[in-house]
Order: sequence, then structure tokens, then C-alpha cells
Amino acid sequence: MFDARVFAAVDIGTHAIGGAWTTAAPNNESPESREIHFFNSWESQPDPTVKNLSALLLSAEGELIAWGFEARRMWLTQGMALRTLGARYYHGFKMDLGALQEHANQAATTEHDPSEPEETDNARGVSPRDLLTTKLLTMLLREVVKTMLHQIVSSGYDEDDIRWVLTVPACFSDYQKAIYRDVIKNAGLPGEDGRVLLSLEPEAAAHYARVSGPRQGDAGPPLMAPGARFMVVDCGGGTVDLTAYQNDSDGKMIEIGRSLGDRLGSDFLNRRVESEYLTEAFGKDVMEGIRTECPDALLHMLDQWERAKVSVRIDQEENINLLIPTGIDRKLGAVGRRRLARRQSKVDDAIVLTPAQLHALFDTVVSGTLDLIETQLSEMESAQGAADVPNVIVLAGGFSNSPYLQQAIKERFTGRATIVVPPNPDIAVLAGAVHFCYDPQTRARRSRFTYGIDTAMSFEEGVDPESSRLRTPDGDRCSERFNIFATAGQSVPTDAEVSHVIFPIFDKQKRITFSVYATKNVEPRYVTDDGCDELAEITIDLSPVMRFDRAERGVRTFMKFGETEVKVRSVLVQGGGEAATRVRFHSNY
Repeated sequence: MFDARVFAAVDIGTHAIGGAWTTAAPNNESPESREIHFFNSWESQPDPTVKNLSALLLSAEGELIAWGFEARRMWLTQGMALRTLGARYYHGFKMDLGALQEHANQAATTEHDPSEPEETDNARGVSPRDLLTTKLLTMLLREVVKTMLHQIVSSGYDEDDIRWVLTVPACFSDYQKAIYRDVIKNAGLPGEDGRVLLSLEPEAAAHYARVSGPRQGDAGPPLMAPGARFMVVDCGGGTVDLTAYQNDSDGKMIEIGRSLGDRLGSDFLNRRVESEYLTEAFGKDVMEGIRTECPDALLHMLDQWERAKVSVRIDQEENINLLIPTGIDRKLGAVGRRRLARRQSKVDDAIVLTPAQLHALFDTVVSGTLDLIETQLSEMESAQGAADVPNVIVLAGGFSNSPYLQQAIKERFTGRATIVVPPNPDIAVLAGAVHFCYDPQTRARRSRFTYGIDTAMSFEEGVDPESSRLRTPDGDRCSERFNIFATAGQSVPTDAEVSHVIFPIFDKQKRITFSVYATKNVEPRYVTDDGCDELAEITIDLSPVMRFDRAERGVRTFMKFGETEVKVRSVLVQGGGEAATRVRFHSNY
């Protein structure tokens, strides 16, 4: 059993990435007094901050030139020379991982690659786009870990003393989490079970919210008290993720809602400003020239928007002007300036965003966020027991600082829930991940889907389709039956394992191969039913027991659904040893 002395967290955000850690010490046993060490000194940072930019500057050969704020500085100051040498600047790429095609098209920066999907250690059907994103995430994580290890080792600890945790969006599929496992391995972090954990971002934020001081109004208990009920809305750069909990009699968290999330983060405001508003103002051809010839000037404009958007309110009555840098002004020329002046009431030295445009822009992400909260809150209300315990909405993440978002949530849900914003919501996920790594406070989670495997069960005449009939030495079987391990909505303890014994069908069979399926249907009969998706392929090696009769080559397969990831292990019934089990999650899921 690994006995950690250091608990370290990495929060890989779409916009920024950060690391923090604490140590195993008597004064750290209580989360209220736990001392967390943050990193707030990054090369070329404009201001002290606990997060660096999720940015990479790579050479034409794909080698790292710089990362974070330093990568951005070099791209802004040396961009022309670097572009001449074939260098590329990447930022905000996390949400490209496993992106649905419609989302991928919105932010595509590379040409379509017709190559066949590949396999990695943990995933199947990995596209060239996902391979690139995996590579970028690996390089980014490696640099942050290197920075953290320097400080941790300098404090007198060894690398082998550390338990790590990485945060993932609640909307990530098991395929995307499997890719994160590839990233973890390729970045050089430990591969042993229990040495590197994954934490859902809103669940990490919940750990922070519980110790940071928010209360459920004057009449309600603190968020760590038994019976407290709260929803965490984690509003980040790439996603908005939600979870809901009620504390049990020990003050541990029981998930009572569903893990919900969508690509509604603040980074999509930035992308839309660039792809729509700036493109409309400058013209498509000019915009393409700007992206190619002066992307550094474009970054300056987007930085102005980044600073301005944090002050936009629902009752906004003033325009926001984004000054046009010299490089872009030269690309516009006299004709472009006259075109701007006609569009913007004679203003030709800035892009003018009117209150109407700002409302339309924010509503592209805020309205979806409100819908997610409505869904989660309705579930909390329908399952509510004690009426005297109020529901609480806790806002976390950098985008939760937005006055527009806060106003919209308060207007919609005041009277149904108490709305609180903990101190420093932008560090909620990172700090909460350290608490999670030190002592996870989640006792049970709700299964997102009905999970099971394809099993050859006895064929039922007149019920099972003839196409599924499989003739075996033990009689006819149906090859498409859904063998349920966990049911959608089921409360699953975090330490619970579900097991089934599986036997090979044929005498010379040296391995058992089957797929894990997921569906929202609570009683699926066949893995071919509508809504059933293949989640993963599992292969179990039977070589150690081939000397036994087929009836003695059973394998007890264990699955865990109460943790952040679906986990699988197998034990040979004859001999009791662990069976070599390969699991690859599928990108189609």
C-alpha cells in the first residue's frame, strides 16, 4: 500500500494550467487548517498568478521552444521570425480532445487528415487530431510537473513520496479520460495504481467550497455539516460542469444529481469574437491575412477582449472598444478603414462591440449554463427530503467571476436556491484537487449510464433474434445479450466493485475478448439496442490456465463505477491470480 507524504494536484485548464501541493502532517489532517502551496511565479507572467497559460510554442520539427506566458511573449515579440522558421503557437487546445465533429469544425486550425485511427495504450480509434492534442497535453503536463518537482524536491521530499491528482471536466467521456491516462504515462508520472488519481473538476471544486466558508444562508448549516445539500457549478475556460451532493451523517458527500457538463466555457466567447465579430468587421480575406501574417497583433486584440469581458453586465449600456493594433491597421488599409467607419458610426481605429452584440455573445454560453443548472436543480428538488434544508448553488471557476453570469443565475434561481461564490473561485478546482488527493470526501456517486458487457447467454426460442444465435459445445447461445453491471442513476459507493464470472466458449480459446457497453436505458436486453454505445474493448489472457478443462478456466471480472474512471480487473478463478487484462476505451463513445 502506497503511503504518500506529499499530495500534488495539477489542474489542466483550457485557458490556464496550475499546480499545488501539501504534505502529510498533523496540522494538515483537518481540511480547514490544511496548508496548500501554490506556484505563483512563472516566467514572463504579466502579474502574479497561481496559473500559467496553457500555451506551447513548438518548432517546425515539433520540439518545444517555450511554454506558458513565455511562449506567448516570444510569439508576440518574435512572431515574424519564428513563423519564417515554421514555428507554431498552440493555446486552448484541451477541448479539441475527442471533440464532436460540429465542435471541431468551429475551431479547426489544421487540414483534415484522412489517416486511419490508431490505438494507444488506453484508447482505440484515436484520430490524428486527438494524437496531436495528446502530444500537446503531454508536453504541457511534463513542464508543469517539472516545475512542481523542483519545488517539492527542494523542500526535502522525493518523487516517490508523491501522490498526484489531475482534474478532468465532468463532461469528458471515458475515452477522453483514457487519453488522459496516456498523457500521464507519457509525461513520466507513476503508473502504479493509486499513485495518480483523476478528479472531476466540479467535484474538486466541491472539496474547496466545503472548507472555504460559504454557508447556506443564515438558517442553513455549513457545507461540511451532515445533511447539507449543494450543487457546484464549475465555470471554466472550456466547459461548464455541474455536480450535486448531500452530506451523509458523517459529513461525507453523496452525489444526488448527475454529472452534467457542456462546452460552454468562457474560451468560446473568445473564439466567437475572433471567428464572427472580428471576421465580419475586417472581412474574411483580410482576417485570413491577419491570422497568417500578424497573429501576434490578433493576440493583442483578443487580450483586450479578455480583460474587458470580466466587467460585462446584464444591464450593460456602454460599448466596448477593442483598439486595432498597427499591424492589423496596415492590413486594413484605407479601404478597410472606410468600411469600418461606415459600419461603426465613423469609428475606424477600434472594433466596437455594442450592448446588443455583447448580450448575444454572452447568451451563447450563459443560456446553456442556466439550462444545465435548471436540470440539476429540478432533480435536487424532486428528491429533496427535509424542506428546512435549503438547496445551495456554489459557483466556482474563473468564469464564475463574470458579473453577467452571476446576475443571470441570481435572476433565474433566487427563491429556489441560495447562490454563493466562495473566495477566489478561480482557484477552487486546483485547491480542491489537493484536498481530494489528501482525503477524498466523496462516499458515493451516481452512475451516469447503465454499464454492462456483451455475453453469450442461453438462446431463448421465439425471443432472441435468429441472427444472434451462436452454436457452442454447451448449446445455442445469444451472442448479443447485455449483461448489466451497473444501472443508470444507481448510487454506487466509491469503493464498490461489481464482479461476474466469465467462461470461454470454445475449448481452444486462449483469450476472452468482449466489449463494455453504456446506455441510458435502465433495462437493456441486447447490446445492439438503440442508444447502446461501445465503451471499451477488454481482452483477458487465458494462457496460465489453458492446461485446465474449459469449465475450470473461469475469470472473475471486477468493475468499479464509483470512481472518476471506469476501472476493470480480472482474477483467474483457478489459481486465484490476477489475469493480464487489456482495456482500450473507444473514441466512438
